[in-house]
Amino acid sequence: MGSSPSVKMTTEDWPITAVVVVADIGKCPAGYTTIDRTYDRTEEADLWRDGLFGRRVTRYLCVQRAAPTQGREVLVDVSIINERDPVPAGFTVVDTTEDTREKAIKKKVLCVRWMNASLTTSALSELIFLGKGTRRPPNGYTMVGDLNNLMLCYKMSQIKSISSIVHQNSSDSPLDNIGNMNNDLPYAINPRREDAYSQGSSAPARHNNTLDRQGSILTVTPLSGVPWQLNPRLQSLNNLNNVHIPEIRYKSIMDIENQYSYCFDVERTARTNNG
Repeated sequence: MGSSPSVKMTTEDWPITAVVVVADIGKCPAGYTTIDRTYDRTEEADLWRDGLFGRRVTRYLCVQRAAPTQGREVLVDVSIINERDPVPAGFTVVDTTEDTREKAIKKKVLCVRWMNASLTTSALSELIFLGKGTRRPPNGYTMVGDLNNLMLCYKMSQIKSISSIVHQNSSDSPLDNIGNMNNDLPYAINPRREDAYSQGSSAPARHNNTLDRQGSILTVTPLSGVPWQLNPRLQSLNNLNNVHIPEIRYKSIMDIENQYSYCFDVERTARTNNG
């Protein structure tokens, strides 16, 4: 067996694979990016924005972006709801801070939806915040909603599926292993016509045939190479020469009414007497 093909992708292809909220901007997890400023860099992207009095409370959104790999989930949707609203189907809630385990956002709830990278070709690649008063997202972005006077927007990007990445980076042709696969199957991948339809064997013959690279590739099904013959029980039906089929006489509507008519006189008399 050869080594697994390496997956080569640029960071521009990487989707968001994790979303957390932190209370301390200096405690963003390793490998994450902190969204600490609005898109135009004019405002601080603090999701809490506490009052002027007392201890200041802050909240910052952090995202992780990585290449899609087998079993990894990617972010495919984001939603903002009120605290008492039901969580949309298929979404999970970012409800506590990653560093202090406190409430993540006041009065609002951030909901995210994940999907296995092998099941989608597009995912969210960027999350941004727009400053107060901005009501139109930049080109290529979709507006989600308001988080404490900051407008959350996302960018959806196409990502390479895992199967296509492996296929593009693989140096082996899929046809190279067909000959070896044929030896492990209970039937031939490319059976001879006379063997596939032979009547003399109850089990499919096993061959060491391989596909002709110069010819067309045949479609292989679970029934390839299985012999076909009529069940012996059905063959005995040819000997049923003395079967008597009863004659069914035609009846008109009048015949049926005359044969099955019922006048209900007894029932009417009984009802009258009881009344």
